[in-house]
Amino acid sequence: MVKIKSQKGTVKKGRVLLADKSELDLSHPVFCFKYLHKDYSLDKCTAEEKRALIEQLVLLSQFEWKALQLSGRHGLGSEKIEINSLNNGIRIPYDLTQEVKHLLAFRFDGKKVIVGHRERFVFHVLFIDRNFTLYNH
Repeated sequence: MVKIKSQKGTVKKGRVLLADKSELDLSHPVFCFKYLHKDYSLDKCTAEEKRALIEQLVLLSQFEWKALQLSGRHGLGSEKIEINSLNNGIRIPYDLTQEVKHLLAFRFDGKKVIVGHRERFVFHVLFIDRNFTLYNH
């Protein structure tokens, strides 16, 4: 059974307590690769690109979401990518609600990007766009 610390410091068993947005922004990102698109996956990356991606993820995980949001898009920060700006025929390999209109893109290895969706403190990596074919850059 999972134990989750509540906001008041007590421990609740068996259920997850929801945190408010400010608490989530102070949490560190966790990266999930479960929904990675087969055409934009690690298999398509060179050994050097894989190394650069891992180094960038380690670096990003050292910061809170709030700090990443305040960083520039070519630094540690991200930029918003409208879902409807993805090139024709590219489908999101993850069920997003209708309210989600954009994805986030983080840079690695120069200007290459990982594109995904933030759900609370988890960043679901959906695409590794190493050759700039996912959307019009």
